Amino acid sequence: MTGNKYKKIAGFSLIEVLISVTLFAIIILSTTQIFKMVVDGQRGAIAAQNVEESLKYFSEVTGKEMRMAQKNSDSFCPGIPADKIFLVTPINSNSDSLSFKNRYGECVTYQLGLDTNGNQRFIIKRDVPSDFITPAKIKIDVLHFIDSETTQTQPMVTINLKAHATERVQFRSDMTLQTSITSRYYK
Repeated sequence: MTGNKYKKIAGFSLIEVLISVTLFAIIILSTTQIFKMVVDGQRGAIAAQNVEESLKYFSEVTGKEMRMAQKNSDSFCPGIPADKIFLVTPINSNSDSLSFKNRYGECVTYQLGLDTNGNQRFIIKRDVPSDFITPAKIKIDVLHFIDSETTQTQPMVTINLKAHATERVQFRSDMTLQTSITSRYYK
C-alpha cells in the first residue's frame, strides 16, 4: 500500500474565497451607498415641498386679506394715516411689519415672531389673540414689504420673503418668494 493516504477533494482555494468575499463586500457597500443617496434625496425633496407648500399657503392667506384691505378713513387703526391703506414699518435689517385695516374693520399686522425654539415664523396680529401661520419646521429668514401706494393709483404691496426648512443642513431647502398684491380699493 504505497500511495497517498489523502484523496484530493475538489473545493475552493483560500485566494478564491478571499476574492469572492471582497467582491461581495464591495457590492453590498455600493448598494448601501446608493440606497442612502436615494433616501437623502427624498428627504431633501420633502423638505423643499414643505417649504413650498407653506409659502403657498402664506401667499394665499395674506393675498386674500390684503386685497380686501380698506382705507383707514376713520383713523381706527393707530399709526396708519387716515388717507392710506397700508403702513410698512421697518423692524430690523431682515424684517418689516405691515399694518392695515381688513374688510371686517380689524387692525391687522403682519410680521415675524419668535417661537419657543427661537425660530422666526410669520405671525398675523389682529384684535383677537394671534398665532403663527407658518409651521414650526419652516424658518423665515427675511420678510420685507415694499409699499407702492404713493406711486400708484391702486395701492400695491410687494412682499419679499426668504425661508428654509429647519431640517439638518444637508436637507435645508432655501426658497425665496416675491409677490405683489394690489388692494381692490381704488382712490
